[in-house]
Amino acid sequence: MLERLIDHAALFPPASMSLHDALDEDRQARESPYGWIVDRFVVPAAKLAELPAERPALSVVLSNLDDVALLDGALDVEAVELVLPSARPLSADLVAAYSALRPLDVETYFELVFDDGWRDDVPAAIGAVAAIGGRVKLRCGGAFVPSIEQIGLVVACCRDAGVPFKATAGLHHPMRRGEEHGFLNLLAAATAPLDRIEEVLAEEDGSALELEEASRKVFVSFGSCSWREPVEGLQELGMLQ
Repeated sequence: MLERLIDHAALFPPASMSLHDALDEDRQARESPYGWIVDRFVVPAAKLAELPAERPALSVVLSNLDDVALLDGALDVEAVELVLPSARPLSADLVAAYSALRPLDVETYFELVFDDGWRDDVPAAIGAVAAIGGRVKLRCGGAFVPSIEQIGLVVACCRDAGVPFKATAGLHHPMRRGEEHGFLNLLAAATAPLDRIEEVLAEEDGSALELEEASRKVFVSFGSCSWREPVEGLQELGMLQ
């Protein structure tokens, strides 16, 4: 259930490692006894050309659609990630994104944007992403931390639309701690009854969660600048030795 759950984002805050150090840390992760939990190496499109020929599978973060040109001829790219232009993007904008990204033939994650109209915007945005065959990216920390209610709506809408999602930022611990969200909470919420999703997201007791293999069809992975913190957290829960 936890296999390939972590997309290693050591280049991004708060770690913000140099490319050399990030690749070295990634190598250590993959050679460790817990290498099976690490999936793609997350890299900005602008750094693609600096990567060595031998590198892990990549998820490439685009700053805008112009970055697509930087992927020309790039090997080992399995996914791309792009922030939506607005909380409720215009159909024309998504069609343009679809037209630019489709030739890459990789998984495409569109990061949601929250504003005051999120209760209406989130279902509309996820529905629009579903219509072009995209996937959803949910940012759980940083300058803006979505509430349990907001994350619950994302999970419910993704399930309803049949859209897989990944998460990123702020998920340093398996379980919710104070105002910090937990990645196991997200995993359990992916298959929880609709009327219990928020309760599951708020749970701080790991033994109270019901984890199912089917969760990974909805919640695909999460980006973390550290692979060590999640592993240590799982060890504390007795889920890893």
